[in-house]
Amino acid sequence: MQNVDVSGNKLTNLKALSALRHLNKLIACDNKITNMLDFDPPANLEFADYTNNCISKIENVNRNKYLKVLNLDKNKISKIEGLSHNRSLTKVSLNQNEIRRIENLNDLMIEELYLSQNQITIISGLEKLRVLKSLDLSQNRIAKLYGLSTIESLRFLNLGLNQIEKILQL
Repeated sequence: MQNVDVSGNKLTNLKALSALRHLNKLIACDNKITNMLDFDPPANLEFADYTNNCISKIENVNRNKYLKVLNLDKNKISKIEGLSHNRSLTKVSLNQNEIRRIENLNDLMIEELYLSQNQITIISGLEKLRVLKSLDLSQNRIAKLYGLSTIESLRFLNLGLNQIEKILQL
C-alpha cells in the first residue's frame, strides 16, 4: 500500500502505519493527532498532510529523508523547527498556526512556503532559500516590506491583509 487517507477520524496517533514499508502519501487531516510522523519511517514517504490536528511541535521529519511536501495547516505550532535535514522538501505549508518568526529554514530547497494566518510581524529568515518561488504571508501582522530583496527566484508573493502602509521594497 502506497497511499493512505485516514482523514476525519478521531485518531490520536499513527503508530500502526509502521507496517506500511512502501507508504508514499499520507493524508491524516481532521484528527486529534498530537505527534506527527510517530511511526517507523517508510522507505519513500514523499507527502504528509496533517491539516487540522493538535500538533504543537514539528518533529520526526528528519526520519523521512525523501519527504517533499509537508502540510501542517491549522495546528498549534509556534516555532518552525526540525526541518533542517530535509533536503528534499519543496513545499511546506504552515497556515493558521501560532508562528511569530520565520526561522530555521536555511539552505533548504523549498520552492513553496505558506505561512498565512500566523502572528508574523517581520519578514526575515528567508535569505538562504535560494529556490523559493512562491511565498504566502497573507493575514499576518507585517507592517514593513523588508527581507525580500535577496530572494531572486520569487515569482508569487501574497501579502494581503497585513498592516503594510508603504511599499518601499519590491
